[in-house]
Amino acid sequence: MELPETLALITPAIRAQKAYHLEVREVAVKLNQNENPCDWPRPIKEEIARFCIERPWNRYPPFVPEELKALLGEYAGVSPDCIIAGNGSNEMLLVLMLALAKKGEPVILCQPSFTVYHLLAEGVGAGSETIFLDKNLQFDLSAILAAIERRPQAPLLICSPNNPTGTTLGEASIRAILKKHRGFLILDQAYVEFGGFSAMPFIAEYPNLIVTRTFSKAFAGAGLRIGYMAGSPEVIREINKIKLPYNINFFSEYVARTALRHRSELTGSLRLIVEERTVCMDFLSTLPITVYPSAANFILVRTSRRQELFDALLADGILVRDVSAYPMLQGCLRISVGTPDENRLLLQSMQRFFNQ
Repeated sequence: MELPETLALITPAIRAQKAYHLEVREVAVKLNQNENPCDWPRPIKEEIARFCIERPWNRYPPFVPEELKALLGEYAGVSPDCIIAGNGSNEMLLVLMLALAKKGEPVILCQPSFTVYHLLAEGVGAGSETIFLDKNLQFDLSAILAAIERRPQAPLLICSPNNPTGTTLGEASIRAILKKHRGFLILDQAYVEFGGFSAMPFIAEYPNLIVTRTFSKAFAGAGLRIGYMAGSPEVIREINKIKLPYNINFFSEYVARTALRHRSELTGSLRLIVEERTVCMDFLSTLPITVYPSAANFILVRTSRRQELFDALLADGILVRDVSAYPMLQGCLRISVGTPDENRLLLQSMQRFFNQ
């Protein structure tokens, strides 16, 4: 069978998509992926290493990671039977699309936002309906409410705090959506530990709410690929049927438990990152650029000299994320909050650029 004929067997929805892409560059200061800049303490890593040496590798991990679910429930403030753990929150989003999205019935998405949402909705054949942020890149609550009135049973997927804008939905807005919507509201709250309202307390009240979270940001575990979702026990029981068995390996399961046991040590960087975010935003606001408010661990800026600024930073060994191809984000760069030293180098480089 010839290759073009073989490719035609792949679903049109997949072939029509642009691949999620990240250009890899080696730099001294990496501020392009919203990573927590603080690594784990060596004693915690050594504890994990000892476990990996002693644990038989020829045996499966727990079929149901009960201990991990108990720790996650304690941390998130919900019952363990409200939890599914997975291979990053992205796997949880894929599972949710498989369980909730229906072919030909669009998922409601806010834009600009994380591009993987659109990719998943299209990939499962549902497609998407876009609700744009307002001109200040804030959530347009009236437009969201109008969309769910048009599609009262459609899944609605919102990132809050939103990547890449830093925008967040407040408690009153989330409640207003949940009171009106008959379909599922999926809230991706990967960045919520840095700011914004956590919707976890609403799970007991609204069975159509599902929250996804991750270890990648606040827990500084981007390399581990651990995430989880939380919802009502009845809903989680049904969604669990489509999750692959043994979806997290024994290493990830143990590391996640270790992270939760040592959470005061690992999330101690949160205060530093929030303080550094304020320092950076205050300084950036003195430059001839637009700086958008952020409740996450990154800052969105807009400048007519976007490409020049990106290249100048790169020449100084600093990599940020060019998000200018996103809807509404022409001229925008997204800058992750780094360590104090990394942020100092960033701000010095930007000051030199604009003082030329």
